[in-house]
Amino acid sequence: MTHLTDHELVSLYITTADDRYYSALYTRHYCRVYRRCLSYTESVFDSEDFAQDIFVRLADKLPAFKGDAQFTTWLHAITVNYCIDQNRKRQQEQLRYKMYFRDICAAQEVNPDSDRLQAGLVEKILDRLSRQQRELLLAKYKEGNQIKDIAEQQDLTPSAVKMRIKRARDRARYLYFKLQYQED
Repeated sequence: MTHLTDHELVSLYITTADDRYYSALYTRHYCRVYRRCLSYTESVFDSEDFAQDIFVRLADKLPAFKGDAQFTTWLHAITVNYCIDQNRKRQQEQLRYKMYFRDICAAQEVNPDSDRLQAGLVEKILDRLSRQQRELLLAKYKEGNQIKDIAEQQDLTPSAVKMRIKRARDRARYLYFKLQYQED
């Protein structure tokens, strides 16, 4: 199938629904899509996920390919749009997360600018976490390590690290409210 052009592979896939043609497109263009995703995410794991998502979605979008432009140009546009959308969603999630904690501080009448009080509260919370939870949170948020680096250090999968960090954050949030209630 290496002798077939991209246009021919798309056309054959659409008319026959034979996965061999789609597989040929995937094999031919995966590295290009992955590299483009990597330029947006700067994360190997996220880039792999993005590239896989793009190819899953591509199967549904192939009938929309008219052949007016090169297939690679069309695929590039799909890849860039997907990466931009994903980055925008992440930024919105981060903004919601920051606003959530700002609102919690306001509702609890905690002065977010009071470094001394906040530092003391953080220390109390960290002391009450398990050793593993404390190390994960410090590695991620204080040291700024990426998930993949933490996973390699602890011989875990990235998804296991993400889940453990989520649980540690949930526990820290619970302790935060508990300590705030005790102080009132």
